[in-house]
Amino acid sequence: MITGKLEDIREKAVLDDKILSKLEFLKGDFSQYTAGRYEVDNNSFFFLNEYETKEEESCFWEAHRKYLDIHYILEGQEKIGVDHIGRQQVKEEYDAEKDAIFFKGDVLSGITMNPGDVMICFPEDSHMTGLIAQEKQKVRKVVLKVEL
Repeated sequence: MITGKLEDIREKAVLDDKILSKLEFLKGDFSQYTAGRYEVDNNSFFFLNEYETKEEESCFWEAHRKYLDIHYILEGQEKIGVDHIGRQQVKEEYDAEKDAIFFKGDVLSGITMNPGDVMICFPEDSHMTGLIAQEKQKVRKVVLKVEL
């Protein structure tokens, strides 16, 4: 998992060109997009998500195998629970159509995400999005899915 400000992460030489090009894509203007799914190219697409943050009991753990998740906060603040899949119990086995495996477990570690923040989740990174950080609020974000 990699997290930080978009402009800082883009400058890291450790990322491969494929991921760096997707980070460049996130510099675009998303103000005209409504909530939904949008194609980017042959190996990536994104969801523009809008929701209100919730209590932990109303959220879920997930991880992916085929696509990286790149979360980019446009508006609002949310906490994202993070863990390694090896420390969690499988709730639902991997579904190839959804590219998701679901887990259960408590949130022992989380990162508060603010506008301009990016989190890159790899297949071993279980994450629980949409958690209340300080107070319940609306979040608008891009989740860019990049095929591995």
